[in-house]
Amino acid sequence: MKKTSGALLVTALLCLCSTTVFAVDDAAGVLPTTMEKYKTTKEKVEALTGTAVAKRAPEVVSDAGKSIAAAQEGLKSGSDSITHEAVEKALLQITFAHVLAAERGAEELTAVAKAELEKQERRLSDILAGKGGN
Repeated sequence: MKKTSGALLVTALLCLCSTTVFAVDDAAGVLPTTMEKYKTTKEKVEALTGTAVAKRAPEVVSDAGKSIAAAQEGLKSGSDSITHEAVEKALLQITFAHVLAAERGAEELTAVAKAELEKQERRLSDILAGKGGN
């Protein structure tokens, strides 16, 4: 029984300490490094508008925009932790958008190449069957 109550006490203290750390962090406001990272990330998200990435992965680009909006809310409330987390999420979403767009582009190219291959296979079959090849 002592181990259980000790574990509960340690858990309670950790929760209290982590809450205190976040409260101190938020009271200090948004750090300059977080603010700079927010600005550059926002520019990256805005730069995606109208690109092939935005056309091929619009849902992920939209999610990145939502993360930037969440970061703006963190800025307004003066919370470095909320701002930092939202900026990091937006950066991951930007990376994911690029990767997803590349994958979708490769799928399109594969479909075109497959169609051409099937056309050439039919042509070869016709030639081998003596039907001509035009």
